Amino acid sequence: MQGDSVSLPYHKVCIGMPVYNGEKYLEESIQSNLAQDFDDFALIISDNASTDSTPEICRQYAQQDARVHYIKSDINLGASRNYARCFEPADCEYFRWANADDLAEPTLVSKCVEVLDKRKDCVLVYGKTNIIDGDGRLIEQYDDNLNLESESAAARFIQFNQSVGLSNVLYGLMRHKELARTALFGNYIASDINLIGELTLYGKFVEIPEYLFSRRMHEQASSWDRSNEQTQKDFWDPARKRMLFQVWRSVYEYYKAVLRAPVSFSEKVSLAAYLGKYSYWHKNELLIELSDFVKYSLSRRS
Repeated sequence: MQGDSVSLPYHKVCIGMPVYNGEKYLEESIQSNLAQDFDDFALIISDNASTDSTPEICRQYAQQDARVHYIKSDINLGASRNYARCFEPADCEYFRWANADDLAEPTLVSKCVEVLDKRKDCVLVYGKTNIIDGDGRLIEQYDDNLNLESESAAARFIQFNQSVGLSNVLYGLMRHKELARTALFGNYIASDINLIGELTLYGKFVEIPEYLFSRRMHEQASSWDRSNEQTQKDFWDPARKRMLFQVWRSVYEYYKAVLRAPVSFSEKVSLAAYLGKYSYWHKNELLIELSDFVKYSLSRRS
């Protein structure tokens, strides 16, 4: 199925694949997801106004395989909107995102479904990650250290913030209902980290001790150089002229997440206290952003 929007029948699992000019690795990634040994799923590809051969590749697969659903935007909406766009039509119990350059083992979905079906206290299940290069060669086996089994939401959130590095667990399998209650992605840098952090407030994370996911690191990847402000701006929100107050926004969104989370008042107090400390630990970054804003405002006036 293809078009500007899609209406999907119910599936146990939906996989959302955001893509922008992904022709180099797109077919391999699509095939990797279609090769899952779990049957009841749909693959939703959201194309962010690609100008290469991405549309032709996606249309070909949508015509050949009824599990593939293709949406194309007329303009580049930025990564945050595109990630959300392939989540919105999903009618399912479990959901995962899949980048258009990463790979999944054939058992990834089935093994994650098995855990989620048994563990009602769990909201996210993920396998270990292989980091691969542009040619598919192994760079390293990455340990996410995000098996979050505490009964306390505050303890899970704090452990997450103290342990998170790469956001590989975002490509595990999540409960759709709980994921829909979060803020999803915002148009600010590293909002994927905020999303995963918020999800810890809704339930436990379980790691399957097998390497089920391969994340590709290459020069075109958004995570290749996070220090490049222009690259990050173009990735998250190309309509913006500047990316201001990014750390402030992240902290603010965490406070909002705590307020709406289905946790006790005492847990909210603990989380608010932790975020106060978190803000203090990042005070230098917060002050730099204030200084940058003042300089930017003055330059515009002059």
